[in-house]
Amino acid sequence: MTLDLWFAFAAATIFFVLLPSPAKRLVATFSLQRGRVVALLTVPALVLGLSATFAIALVPVFLVAFYLPAAMETIAWVGVAYLMLYILWCFQDPRAKGPVADNDNLPERRAVRIFSHVLNAPLSGSRYIFALAALQTQFLTQSTATLLTAAGLFVTFLAAALAASLFVALLPSLALSRRRIRRPSTTGPGKARQVFIARRAVTAGYRRIAA
Repeated sequence: MTLDLWFAFAAATIFFVLLPSPAKRLVATFSLQRGRVVALLTVPALVLGLSATFAIALVPVFLVAFYLPAAMETIAWVGVAYLMLYILWCFQDPRAKGPVADNDNLPERRAVRIFSHVLNAPLSGSRYIFALAALQTQFLTQSTATLLTAAGLFVTFLAAALAASLFVALLPSLALSRRRIRRPSTTGPGKARQVFIARRAVTAGYRRIAA
């Protein structure tokens, strides 16, 4: 793998891992609601999940580049189109943006369950796999489809995923909107007003019956 190819892939990878995503939002939410100690537990889970997704996407792309190099140009153009759609999805998906609830609404509390929950976040959606495959098609050709190049791409992505995960866990307010939403209180002024009106209605009904 040439130095120019590595720099280009590193830049594209950094841009990719910094895009908004449900997995990153999950890590930022854990950091905001449970603290940075719990958030640091999610870092290896997210890195492992992203790396596994990258490896799953890399195998078929590598095989096509090695055995069917004539098809790679067409696949690469399809990959560019899909990457454009993926970027739009990242900025439009409500699961990847929006305020965080003020209450602790995260589903898991045990360390093992938190790790498993974050690990499955990038693996549970096909968009990650297809987007990473589309990214890889821009750099793998017949001349670059070697085990050394594949290993270099994987290690570079692993480093970028680790840096992005640490950034989200330690500085969640920069990676996620700090605005919070609150659930309506059952004892707030609105609820009290409703109870008062209901009592007045019941009292009036009893008086009409008594009359």
